[in-house]
Amino acid sequence: MNTNDMMDDIKELQGLLQLVKSPRLAEDLRQLLHTKEQTLTKLQAAIPTPAPTPVAAPIASPVVYAPSRANDAEIYTEVSTFGWEDEGYGKPKVMVYITSGIDGVGALPPSQVTVDFGKQSFDLKIKGLHGKNYRLVRNYLDKEIDPKKSKFVYKKNRVTITLWKADDKSTWMNLTAKNPTAGPTKPNPADPSAGIMDMMKNMYDEGDDEMKRTIAKAWSESRNKSAAGGL
Repeated sequence: MNTNDMMDDIKELQGLLQLVKSPRLAEDLRQLLHTKEQTLTKLQAAIPTPAPTPVAAPIASPVVYAPSRANDAEIYTEVSTFGWEDEGYGKPKVMVYITSGIDGVGALPPSQVTVDFGKQSFDLKIKGLHGKNYRLVRNYLDKEIDPKKSKFVYKKNRVTITLWKADDKSTWMNLTAKNPTAGPTKPNPADPSAGIMDMMKNMYDEGDDEMKRTIAKAWSESRNKSAAGGL
């Protein structure tokens, strides 16, 4: 007998109980009803509970990773205005000053203001100053420097680079060599000043200490006069 039939019997017995007047028959019907109810309970307990239908988890959309972009090549604005000074014969340093066009550089963190030194070069980089990058690079310096001793400092609106001479008895005629890859050349008759400069340079390179001091002094005075005349 299935549960539906048993429920029908129980329902009918409940109806008969309301109609029977004899106490004896009513008692018999109640016992039979109780038996039927117990049987129905057992039948219902024996019915296996269907396992819940598994709900498939929503398939996540595949994560698409954008290919990493290579950093764009850094673009620099050349620092074209700067000054330099050789402290002179017997002095260990050549100074380079950048005081124009870099207002506010002192507020930048150290990672954004760097100088790389080589034996005959320096490379100043200023990154992210008012949304722009600045650079001053000089190769083929007039004389060799000591990269380990050379240093720089930067403050509010300026950068000062100290080039430490490899030979403190040298005097720099120029910040960079005029013809770094060329051999000795004859003076150009059309440019007398260039010939004099080359002659002084040769005399300096080949002269003794006294000759070097004399030429360094003359060169320093000549350069100071030229600077004063340009004011």
